[in-house]
Amino acid sequence: MRELDEFEDGLIERFRNHPALRGVTDLSGEELQAVLLQRRFLSLAFTMAYDLAIDLLTDEQSKRIARVIVREEYPDNTSPGSTPSHREDLMTDILALGVPREVLVRSRKSLATAACLDTTMELISSAGDSKHADVELLTILRFWGEVLVSVEYGELWRRIGPVLGDKSVFYYPHHVHDAKSRPLAAASPLSLTHSDQLGLRLVQLIDSSEARERFRETEEAVVAVKTAFYDQFLPAS
Repeated sequence: MRELDEFEDGLIERFRNHPALRGVTDLSGEELQAVLLQRRFLSLAFTMAYDLAIDLLTDEQSKRIARVIVREEYPDNTSPGSTPSHREDLMTDILALGVPREVLVRSRKSLATAACLDTTMELISSAGDSKHADVELLTILRFWGEVLVSVEYGELWRRIGPVLGDKSVFYYPHHVHDAKSRPLAAASPLSLTHSDQLGLRLVQLIDSSEARERFRETEEAVVAVKTAFYDQFLPAS
């Protein structure tokens, strides 16, 4: 597993160093709004991606982990319907950053964002038809939906953190809760982050050199999708 950890950590650093993420502190207010509003559409697709993967998973333990994560997106700790969903929390943070509500309401997916969403759903669908479907699907959920999301929000936090501070109800909690806190080689049932919960089962499923190769290729594909999303914010050459 150490070899896979090194491979994954290299991909994480490559993605973290995308110019659009590294340059987030230099964005104008209008440019930052564009990133946040387009990124919101990817967040809105989070549960759809998980639900599609759950349909295609054959490993029952993996399904249970994914179901728990989806249900956490819609907390209801008190009376039914009284607790905002994570998607509503996202909107709260965006508005707290000064994005006018009418601008958010009128925002639409860009062509690049729509293409990334389509590619993501196709990636999940194709994984479900693979010989190593469970490995590929868990890899997508963990890397696309958790590990790299934490990286994205961590980079964005350098810009939005000074504004939101401890009042953030979405970006900072997800940066922390989605993170890879343990190497795959040290996967533990005691870990509380989504990435590590999925990682523990993934380690148990990667039982051959072919499965390890499918893990690598799937993570490369996920990074390509995420990179394409942020490429739209680079200056035109």
